[in-house]
Amino acid sequence: MMSKLFLAAFAAAATAAPTKIPLAKDHNPERSLAHEHWLLKSKYGVHDPQPVPITNYMNAQYYGPIQLGTPAQDFKVIFDTGSSNLWVPGPKPIILFHPRRYHSEKSSTYVKNGTAFKIQYGSGALQGIVDQDVVTWGGVQATVLFGESTKEPGLQWQAGQFDGICGLGWPAIAVDGLEPPFFKLMDQKAVSKGSFAFYLTTTAGAAGSELVLGGTDPAHHTGNFTYVPVTKKGYWQVNGDEVKLGSDSLGTNINAVIDSGTSLNAFPTSVAKAINAKLGCTTNFAGECAWKTCPEADTLPELVLAIGGQKFALSQEDYILNVQGQCLSGFMGLDIPTPFGQVWIFGDVFMRRWYTEFDVTNARVGFAAAK
Repeated sequence: MMSKLFLAAFAAAATAAPTKIPLAKDHNPERSLAHEHWLLKSKYGVHDPQPVPITNYMNAQYYGPIQLGTPAQDFKVIFDTGSSNLWVPGPKPIILFHPRRYHSEKSSTYVKNGTAFKIQYGSGALQGIVDQDVVTWGGVQATVLFGESTKEPGLQWQAGQFDGICGLGWPAIAVDGLEPPFFKLMDQKAVSKGSFAFYLTTTAGAAGSELVLGGTDPAHHTGNFTYVPVTKKGYWQVNGDEVKLGSDSLGTNINAVIDSGTSLNAFPTSVAKAINAKLGCTTNFAGECAWKTCPEADTLPELVLAIGGQKFALSQEDYILNVQGQCLSGFMGLDIPTPFGQVWIFGDVFMRRWYTEFDVTNARVGFAAAK
């Protein structure tokens, strides 16, 4: 059955409509902003001398379904433009909260590779082996090399509702040089267009979020796209002309990374502190910037990213997160130095407001107003 699906998808690729994958939103009050900070530092290679504590916070990770092998084995993964590898748990890690694990012996399309696989994180290394099998997502299929974890560092990975990560970044940041899954879909002509796009709903647990493979969905945006070139093919990094909060300029000619795997906007620490100070929230012991009383509507300034000659604004409705009745800032500090300067990460807080297309073929990112 799977081989027939693959042949059908391959034959129809030239004329096929974009493939849509529904996404769910992780609504888990046991996760914290400190945990989000830990995940970000792990992914971008920033290490603290001390572990980061985990406290209560509703984190907002978006995850969706993929299937591996024949017959299909189901997994929930975060589709992450800030990394480039696919990995899922294997049968060996003792992970109480991951009931879904990949079993190579149950797949007729599994091909042994066995190369050691390791991704270094702040609390240790996620270790495993490389496998080859077919991956199916949104009804399209390709043969990929992916990581089967045998050891996962710390308890942080158990806090989410997802099983693994499906990286959608560029090959340059892929561990062990494994070709990213979407690039495999393109190579094997499983998609009709070399781009993908995200639509993210604003309510935890609500249906409607989706990842589109092979184009965009006009039902989820208004107006034309503004496209800007990728300046560094690793993360989806583009040049931002300026970032302003109200009339105050926060930075010019910035390195902006558009990251679907990051819940908040993570700016250089000094910038994030200045933003939160002006917004009037207070940082608590867990690192969350919160208000004692939620601000009245339309009383705080817009955050505007100027890029490609256009302005992309976030209102206070966009950047304040209401978590179980408490209002928290959608801005956090994270210093990620590169040879070309600090990186500014625009995550789900930004992508919920601005429908985003990641165009591999033309090495560009497009933005249009979400609806």
